[in-house]
Amino acid sequence: INKELLAETFTMEKISQPAHPNIIGYHGCRVRRGRITSIVLEKLDQTLQQFSATPEFEKLDKPNFLEALQSAVAYIHSLGLAHNDINPHNIMVKHGMPILIDVGSCQPVGQRLQSLGTDGWYEELFFTSEQKHDTYSLNKLREWIHNPE
Repeated sequence: INKELLAETFTMEKISQPAHPNIIGYHGCRVRRGRITSIVLEKLDQTLQQFSATPEFEKLDKPNFLEALQSAVAYIHSLGLAHNDINPHNIMVKHGMPILIDVGSCQPVGQRLQSLGTDGWYEELFFTSEQKHDTYSLNKLREWIHNPE
């Protein structure tokens, strides 16, 4: 079994009970011959990065959007986890609100990570899961959302 897929499935199971409105909807996993073959998630069309290039982006209620994203991250933190890879490519937009995705790096605080966050969205190289990585990324996103690169 793919260790990354298994870890991501466990993470989705943990963060989806109960579901948070600003975290990707999790519908379970597909199993074939006793092995997890895929994770079944809500289908969404557009990342924040893509959305920022559309005329609708100017109409986005940015304070409300950021508050909802902060709520999703606080929920993850309340479970003793850190996302570790918050950036405009890992946030989808649904009805003008953020949906946090890609929990591949979402791990319990203090656990060694298999991969780094996205280049340009972390303060320094890191190898363990820490909530401060999310704090840094959220602060950077607060600046970015007013002037996307």
